[in-house]
Amino acid sequence: MNRRRAEAPKTIPVLVDATQKAQPSKADRQRDTAEYLADMILELRNLARSFELHTIMVPLEFAYYEAFGFAHKVEVPPGEVERIRALSKSAESLDRNPGNIGI
Repeated sequence: MNRRRAEAPKTIPVLVDATQKAQPSKADRQRDTAEYLADMILELRNLARSFELHTIMVPLEFAYYEAFGFAHKVEVPPGEVERIRALSKSAESLDRNPGNIGI
């Protein structure tokens, strides 16, 4: 009787790239973290809203915008700052007008 012995499969050498992948920069990690926090805060805000916990919802809303704004920085278009300042001055003058009773 010819019996074969069980043999372990032969290992195949795997060539691994010796260079390490570059670690994400601090700015990239901060942006990813801020985006994650924004998502989590949004979920908490939505939970607070669903149970009409407005005193909790409002600070979460502000925290969400802070985290989202950090994660998705946007450059202000040229001239926009001046337009906002002009609108602010118009609003202040309307607020000072005693005859202005609003809408």
